[in-house]
Amino acid sequence: MSVPSGVTNAMGKDEPAPGVGVPDVRGGYDTYISSGLYDRRYPRPNRRTLRKSLRCLREGGQFLDFGAGTGRYTLPLMELTRASGVAYDVCPAACRVMAERLRAFVGDGRLVIRNGDLAALVETHARAFDLALLTFGVLGHVAGRKQRLRLLGTVREMLKPDGVLILGLPNARRRFRAEQRSAASLVRAGELEPGDVLYTRGGGADEIRLFYHLFSPSEARHDLSAAGFRIESIEPESLLPESVVVGKPLLGRLDDLACRFVPAAGGYGFLIVSKPLLPGAP
Repeated sequence: MSVPSGVTNAMGKDEPAPGVGVPDVRGGYDTYISSGLYDRRYPRPNRRTLRKSLRCLREGGQFLDFGAGTGRYTLPLMELTRASGVAYDVCPAACRVMAERLRAFVGDGRLVIRNGDLAALVETHARAFDLALLTFGVLGHVAGRKQRLRLLGTVREMLKPDGVLILGLPNARRRFRAEQRSAASLVRAGELEPGDVLYTRGGGADEIRLFYHLFSPSEARHDLSAAGFRIESIEPESLLPESVVVGKPLLGRLDDLACRFVPAAGGYGFLIVSKPLLPGAP
């Protein structure tokens, strides 16, 4: 696999293989991004998530954008702050786009784009980051609860003791209802876990198969606690679909206002702020 210019790679000895019947998300997203469909669907950041990120990132701090995609959060964080950061993604196409789109920040040394082995990332960035982002369902694309907890634990190792994790998770009550019904037989057969769905983007010969795990608020709380985090806040990420609130700025602003009056359980997704549990904390 070729490595884009400006991207550091130490490929994947620690990357988990997809489970039985689970599409290869890295390959699927490589196609999704290469086709341009991803950027057309999500052309800008969610204003609520970005605002929360800016508030939690200290002046001159360091951030990790994990599952950065094509950089829709990395770019404004670099433009609007004096922070430095690492943008990590397993998808080579995403890293190629970021290497081009963010080349000025890579060139001045404020940004590193990483692709590959998580163990190497932890080794070089243990307790390094003031802020870590796993936005808009990045965690949900990881198959298997054990692997999701492992990933959360890895991110926790890279956060400073007073660092902040901002996490976006898909709400099982609002997302992929038909796909949940279709997946029920696979869950009963043990091929998928409860909350797992398979879905598609595109169509015809260009159809892309993808995996997602959907969450309830209680599952999100339980998993974060099991991974060594305490939740500071949980609220709606949006009420309308993400593609609507980031694709139509006026609707995005109205949605942002409406979210202030709706509990997290009513959201299209959950926007969660959490911090590492300190040793000895209850």
